[in-house]
Amino acid sequence: MLQNQKPKGFSQFTIYMRAFTAIAYIAMGIYVFMRRSFLPFSDGVAMIISFLIIFYGIFRAWGAYNAYKNNP
Repeated sequence: MLQNQKPKGFSQFTIYMRAFTAIAYIAMGIYVFMRRSFLPFSDGVAMIISFLIIFYGIFRAWGAYNAYKNNP
């Protein structure tokens, strides 16, 4: 009977990986913003892409925080 039960919540490792991924996205967005010539687009498009990457990193960080807060 115990073999069929699924674990409740996230493991601690999963929460840390989610937080690391969020930090990596934010750092990548900042890098693209600082080095706009890194992408083969104009400066305006590269800036928009960097803001989208940073926004996605913040979204991932919020999800990691909620997973940490709701972890039993």
